[in-house]
Amino acid sequence: MSIVGVQQPEFGRRLRQLRQERGLSQRDVAGDVVNPSYISLLETGARVPTLEVVLQIARALDVHLEALVADAVLPIKEVEQSPEANRTLVLDILARSALDVGDLDDAGDRYQSAYDSAVRDGVPSAVVERGIALQDVLILRADHQARYALLDNLVTVADQLDVPELMVKLRLDKAAAARDCGRMAEAMVLASCAMEALPDTELADTGENVRALGVLISVKVDSGDTGEIPALVDRMLACAEKLGSRTVLGRAHWAASVAFARLGVGERAERHVRHAKDMLAQPGTSIREWGRFASAAASVLLDADAELSEVDQYVNWMRSALELADSPGDQAKLVSIEARYALARGESERALELSEDEPDGLAAADLLRLRRTRGRALHRMGRTEEAVEALRSAARLGEELASYRVAAEVWREIDELRSA
Repeated sequence: MSIVGVQQPEFGRRLRQLRQERGLSQRDVAGDVVNPSYISLLETGARVPTLEVVLQIARALDVHLEALVADAVLPIKEVEQSPEANRTLVLDILARSALDVGDLDDAGDRYQSAYDSAVRDGVPSAVVERGIALQDVLILRADHQARYALLDNLVTVADQLDVPELMVKLRLDKAAAARDCGRMAEAMVLASCAMEALPDTELADTGENVRALGVLISVKVDSGDTGEIPALVDRMLACAEKLGSRTVLGRAHWAASVAFARLGVGERAERHVRHAKDMLAQPGTSIREWGRFASAAASVLLDADAELSEVDQYVNWMRSALELADSPGDQAKLVSIEARYALARGESERALELSEDEPDGLAAADLLRLRRTRGRALHRMGRTEEAVEALRSAARLGEELASYRVAAEVWREIDELRSA
């Protein structure tokens, strides 16, 4: 229910001026009614506020309504929606319903339809809003290329809105998509630019700040640029601890465990896995999120050569959770971890069977690890020439991804295999 007569961008200019005069942040003004990014959209004139939001803003600023809306007429009843607006609302409801019951195809079709409609209408804020919703489905589908293409468009459209917080978020999302597509150089640039801009936005010292550091760390690790990793991990954990959220802190420890496992610092990786488990083992963690954590923890512990008894419990949690919350992306990663798990248990034939077919939706870094597993399984089975070829494929992929440290490790592994 929009307030009749509110003129944008005049309302936004008044809001920004009153907020800054009182030394308040956008988060202070947002309260529990909306998020800070919405306040930013109001200040830029990209949105018209509802009565509930204006009342919240007036209370936060400690001003009368007239200071914000001047001669605007406050509605007594709902303003009639246009048929097109009602149709968009219906699409949103049906898409969300399909997503909730796990029908990704239906949800994807409906979100795609809503996004295409927004593009045709040419309203930047609607395009970004529908696009972000569509991205959620593409993540679950593990459709990395489609997600990257979508975000490429959204970043261009969002630039018209002049909302720094939105640009930081979308650049981080695009960095993650670029990483999963194997575009490591671009991912590094995007993550670095987002981190540079973040301190001057309302996202500083929030959960998004923690996520940004996590994305940057993952990109650097996958690229082999590891020099700053320990310092970045410390920054991420310190930021998470300040927020006082068990979930955010658990995710930070999760990201730290993956980073140290890739660096070969097994003891620290194991320690962070245990901290993450303590934080995330709570009712607020969804089944899908727990399954994703369990799969990451199993992967970390396998990298760290941890006791198989500890790996076992995470693999079992991973299997159980993913049976209840199925998604193609999670299932693709499950294959990679199961192959490595079988190899660690001495089941070379099982590891080879699992690694022979490369599942769609596997992120580039995980694909490299799957090929390496296949090479090791072949070696243990005495099939040396096939093992060399499989490892060569892994090394070349590492070079394509600019993961030169990993590629060098695989080439050394090939040399040792041949000289044995």
